[in-house]
Amino acid sequence: MLEVDRVIAGYRAVRVLHEVSLNVNAGEFVGVLGPNGAGKTTLLRSIAGNATVQSGDVRFDGRRLTSLPDHERAALGIAHVPEGRRIWPSLTVEETLMMGAWRLPATERGAEVQRLLPYVMELFPRLKERRYHRAAVLSGGEQQMLAIGRALMAKPRLILVDEPSTGLAPIMMEVVITALARLREEAQVAMLLVEQRIQNVLDLCSRFYILNRGQIAQPAPGTKWTRSEIERAYFGR
Repeated sequence: MLEVDRVIAGYRAVRVLHEVSLNVNAGEFVGVLGPNGAGKTTLLRSIAGNATVQSGDVRFDGRRLTSLPDHERAALGIAHVPEGRRIWPSLTVEETLMMGAWRLPATERGAEVQRLLPYVMELFPRLKERRYHRAAVLSGGEQQMLAIGRALMAKPRLILVDEPSTGLAPIMMEVVITALARLREEAQVAMLLVEQRIQNVLDLCSRFYILNRGQIAQPAPGTKWTRSEIERAYFGR
């Protein structure tokens, strides 16, 4: 489904990714681990269309994305849950979720909203409880649920999730991770999950990549990833 092939990317003259390659199959959950500054957010932005790909290819179902603006990538079925949530504080929970359905064809939007809105509310009961509250008054965990729900309202085939556990209390982090696990089991969507918390990725993802200093790390020759190998690559040792 998604192919990232030897991508060099960054912002203007600054290169952040150095020939990064990875792939995500339909319905698959794939993780990207790495410390702060490794290039994880830039990787997701390069796929979503918010960072400059200087060379290499990003393909979705065989279609080259690097010349497409972000809204056209969204229309193909790629949803992005950015780091920091990026929700509109003045909108209510319901209004925010409805905004997520903007890309759906007008002829299908009504029926899809009737199907997707109850699903998101059931996936995140806290959103149902706060349906008419403004996003600004939600807790960090509730805002993270709202950001994921907004992405799901777009009926995506691939969702890019950036650091969903950042800044969350443990109980809220557990709610978010449990909801993502349910999405995986129901095969509703493929996911590329960027995380710093190693255990979250190991629990959720069928496989993972480690990104460090803008490059994909590999296990030692002739070995498979072990906890010590993961930590060695993660910290660049």
